[in-house]
Amino acid sequence: GCMNSCGHHHIGHIGILGVDKDGAAFYQLLLGGHSGHGDRASLGKIVGRAFSEAEIPDAVEAILDEYLESRLQGETFHQALQRLGPAVFIEAANAVRQKVSPPSMAASTLEQA
Repeated sequence: GCMNSCGHHHIGHIGILGVDKDGAAFYQLLLGGHSGHGDRASLGKIVGRAFSEAEIPDAVEAILDEYLESRLQGETFHQALQRLGPAVFIEAANAVRQKVSPPSMAASTLEQA
């Protein structure tokens, strides 16, 4: 999640960008990046406000669980995202916020770049 794009978050099927919010570590999730191997390249889209350090592992796990539950046989994550749209994955990730975040953190926002 390096702010210098060390992890290539912008082209990851699931990208994670580390951001600093008043000295605390937060992570923006991006969905849908694709390097273009035999296909058109695409940049990932930010799913919403950043996740806290405590939330990010569960948010990624929720996205992967949704993929495993919803995918067709032989379908990659990128293909499932294109077929289903991002909303189902965003909803799964955001459901983690109520389970992990204390109320004060859940209500905070982070400006997106």
